[in-house]
Amino acid sequence: MESENDILRSAETPQVQPQIELLTKKSSFPTLLDIVMLLIILVVSQAALVWATGYADVIVEQTNSQTLFDVEQHVNEQTMQGKLRALIYPIYALITLCLSVLYMYLRGFRGKPLRYSAKGFNPNIILIGLLWLVAMQVVVEPVSLLLPEAEQSVDRGFWSIIVSVVFVPVFEELFFRGVILESLLKRHRRLFSVIVSSLIFAFMHIQPAVMLTAFVSGLVFGTIYLHTNSVFSTIILHSINNAIAYALMTLNLDGFSYYDILGGGTLYFVVYGVSLVLAGIFTYETWRKRNLS
Repeated sequence: MESENDILRSAETPQVQPQIELLTKKSSFPTLLDIVMLLIILVVSQAALVWATGYADVIVEQTNSQTLFDVEQHVNEQTMQGKLRALIYPIYALITLCLSVLYMYLRGFRGKPLRYSAKGFNPNIILIGLLWLVAMQVVVEPVSLLLPEAEQSVDRGFWSIIVSVVFVPVFEELFFRGVILESLLKRHRRLFSVIVSSLIFAFMHIQPAVMLTAFVSGLVFGTIYLHTNSVFSTIILHSINNAIAYALMTLNLDGFSYYDILGGGTLYFVVYGVSLVLAGIFTYETWRKRNLS
């Protein structure tokens, strides 16, 4: 005969079991569908950003259409477009991050969606990261040159610089190293998570010629992020990288490769060889000897 305690336990079991299953289901985050949903949030937000900036550009062009075109007017137009983007971009970034983090926690994400520490400001790590970044970009450049490249336009003025060198690096690091990488780390090994987040980072840059460079940059950013346990280091590296790219575009030198800049020949191949060695050493030191995998 069943005791009173056995009867009570059997009565409670059907109620407790669904709760256990619910907790188990939540802990499965992230699934492939979760990553897709986070990317949908990003893509939809980017589409809204493109529409908003395009609409702002039309307003600027209509405002200046009554005057004769000249170089000064063109520069003023680009400056105004830069100001409008500086207004629109933070709104886009904030909405995207809030929706993404909200989705993560609704799906059962636990803990902090971002890592930050004073180690992220270590100048030695930032210098090594910058050398590693440049070395990796030099190594993959011959392949990048074989891919189709879309024409790029650049806004001018102080606010355009702020968008490219401050707003974009901050948002992209918070999203790709925070939202995406931290989500992947909940279920996967570090090496796998960094590679997948870097692939996503590359594909979101759309242009084939930029994708490969963005991929190796993502590998460096992700590794430095894990090594320092801080997003500050990757934001600084990303900002420096974007500042260099912006300066080259402003000077109309963005179409030049390292091969062109170094004049080809022996000097280029020496630099390429050194870059190949440095890229190998930095990769080995960070992943194997420090057991980041």
